[in-house]
Amino acid sequence: MKHARLRFLVLRMALVVGRDRWARRNVGWTARRSVPTCAQRVLGRLGIAVGFLSITLISLGSDLQDGWQALAAYQAKRALGHFESAQADANPPAAREARFGRAVALLDKQPITPSQLEEARRGFAELAENGTDDFAQGARFFLGRIAQHHMVEPDVVEASRQFRRLITEHTDSVWAQTALSRLALLEIYAMNPEMLPAERIAAAEKLLMRARTPTAQCELHYVIANAVFFFRLPDADALPHLLAAERTGRLGWNGCREVLVQIAELSRLAGNAAQAAEYYQQFLQENPRDQRHYIVKERLAALNL
Repeated sequence: MKHARLRFLVLRMALVVGRDRWARRNVGWTARRSVPTCAQRVLGRLGIAVGFLSITLISLGSDLQDGWQALAAYQAKRALGHFESAQADANPPAAREARFGRAVALLDKQPITPSQLEEARRGFAELAENGTDDFAQGARFFLGRIAQHHMVEPDVVEASRQFRRLITEHTDSVWAQTALSRLALLEIYAMNPEMLPAERIAAAEKLLMRARTPTAQCELHYVIANAVFFFRLPDADALPHLLAAERTGRLGWNGCREVLVQIAELSRLAGNAAQAAEYYQQFLQENPRDQRHYIVKERLAALNL
């Protein structure tokens, strides 16, 4: 699958729910891609849910600290110099952090050239194959990201292989938990196109057994629910996943308000008036200035509860 196509699927899925015009419009979803502080922004820009990801960075030397601070300030070229200097650190963990930081900086430096991308890939591969620490796990995560998003022709098989190995070998790590939703997207939209959509979604649902954190559970349920909508499968298949995602309490503000409306609408269309009312009321309480306030009030009044 082309990069542009996969990006569309992740960020711009159009959902169809029943024959209700207002429901079709408002059961849509908005993509959310809501470490030491200086590294958090950097990793977030490169596709990591930094809200729950916490890699153990050493940062003993000033070069390491300066490197992460430079990256956080969008100064990848300057960061490269700091990380390259820190690679000679006599402390092995600090030297590994420097190599990790250098590879991250190579991915962040624009424009990304093919040689630069390959250099970053080699750096991550060396870390991934020579250790099991946070840097090895983070490196394997980025190997999957490179194959999935950075290559001109995405290698979805390689991306899946890297994510699966990370999840298998380090299931409880934050890197593996972050990789679960990425692998689910591959399972649903990029891998095994000969399979029926319901079969692909079923394969992604198996990943829920690996989800250890509320954030990972939330992301997986959200991805699966939206896949149900995208493929126009029965609405009933999406509702349990939306409920589970909302109950984790890990949805961002914008994602949460959309999901509240989704749950209320799907519950109403399914004839579950009590549940619809509960989520309409929650939406009204939490989003008093949302432009849908009036129509939600009308929906709630029409339930006659």
